Amino acid sequence: MRSLCILAVAMLLVSCSREYVDVRKKRVEEINKADSINIAIIWDKRTAKDFLLVEGSTMAADEINSQSGVLGRPVKLKFFYSENDTDELRLAKQIAKDTSLAAVIGHRSSTNAILASVTYEYCGLLYVSPSASNINLTNHNFEYTFRSIPSDHQASKGIAKLMMSQGHIKIAVIDDRTLYGKGVADDVTESLSDLGLNMVVRRFYTLGTTDYKPLCAELLRHDFDAIFLGAILPQAAYFISEARQMGLYQQVYGGHAMDSMALERIGGKAALGTVVATYYNPDRDSPVTKKFISNFEKRYRKPPDTRAALFYDSMNLIIEAMKLSKTAEPAVVASHLRYLTDFQGVTGNFSFNIQGDPVGKESYFKYLGHNGFAPLAAPVESHKDKSVTDGQALLKPIGSPRGEL
Repeated sequence: MRSLCILAVAMLLVSCSREYVDVRKKRVEEINKADSINIAIIWDKRTAKDFLLVEGSTMAADEINSQSGVLGRPVKLKFFYSENDTDELRLAKQIAKDTSLAAVIGHRSSTNAILASVTYEYCGLLYVSPSASNINLTNHNFEYTFRSIPSDHQASKGIAKLMMSQGHIKIAVIDDRTLYGKGVADDVTESLSDLGLNMVVRRFYTLGTTDYKPLCAELLRHDFDAIFLGAILPQAAYFISEARQMGLYQQVYGGHAMDSMALERIGGKAALGTVVATYYNPDRDSPVTKKFISNFEKRYRKPPDTRAALFYDSMNLIIEAMKLSKTAEPAVVASHLRYLTDFQGVTGNFSFNIQGDPVGKESYFKYLGHNGFAPLAAPVESHKDKSVTDGQALLKPIGSPRGEL
């Protein structure tokens, strides 16, 4: 009986393997004969309104098409919006089995990106993530998986250095127990230790939390001068709001997942002064960046945000690799993308390592002020004035905004 079970499992694995081989083969055949280059964009419907990712990716496709497309064919985008995490993984399987698609860009969370990457890998679909920063996305030696942002492991060193540069030596580290939140909090904790800073307290909440008062009350019993919050929105904004109400006025730092105007929309005045990591600097001294901003503002009558820039770059990275490889076949395109060097993007210059991570990529910081986010160039002026009802730390940028890691 045991032998029969093993045989049944083996047959199932072979069957699955054959199915994936057939999908890969059919994808190559359809891509080579298709009239267009089809690329999927997938994101969480619940947060899509807080980002300009559709605008960024659409503008990239339109610009490419205005220059005769790629390989003599136009680029066509297919948008997918998930209702929840389960639905997102269902959509990922649907995308992976659509053999008319040459590539996919998206997934908001590291958890969904990592799970989806397995499906894309087996189905031979090129995948570029402009959002998933957890190191586990690219440590499986996958052939088709890339990201257009640094990993949390890379970015955490810069976050810790910034905190030290602002004079913070006693840090509270909070995370939301998501794969992203815990991962970036762990990396920041390690980086704080490397710099000799003191992590005074490490606590967490879960995504189902609606009452943060017990956690805040516990934090009030500790002596620290800054908070690092490894968390996603909207819960991160709820936590900050309640922390201020409870009397926690220390400077708050967050990872790139808090780089959204949803922080202000949800957190209100309590979120003012929050410093977040970002991978897009609108004041970057680059002709590519300046042209992108000018064209975007002319087209949409508003400035681009980080997601617009990252989706725009991700689109152009894929197209550049197709031009170099002279084909849209995912395996060949992935090979050329992996060895791409010094591609001039809006968010920085791109080169990739063998795992599919960008190397030498600049990152930045910005803070939430009264008029939205602004690049951080001056020391953070955190306060202890409990009479300030919104609990903000007003920052004053000086000179050319930088804040590079």
